[in-house]
Amino acid sequence: MTAPASGIPLLVRLSCLATLLGVIFCFPLLIKETPYTFVVFMFLGQPMLGLGFLLFAINVFRDLKKTQAL
Repeated sequence: MTAPASGIPLLVRLSCLATLLGVIFCFPLLIKETPYTFVVFMFLGQPMLGLGFLLFAINVFRDLKKTQAL
């Protein structure tokens, strides 16, 4: 019993997950600014957003190379 293939690449799924986690880590800072929420934002939120962007960019470049557009 395996799940059907959805056609969405693994890197895109991982980038969406990392971005979602980054946004979740950013919300407490928007609600209330404390030193703890700022540390969570700086050390967890921003790196997760950056990781999501990096994974998506890697996927884009792989697709461009596969179609020989790059």
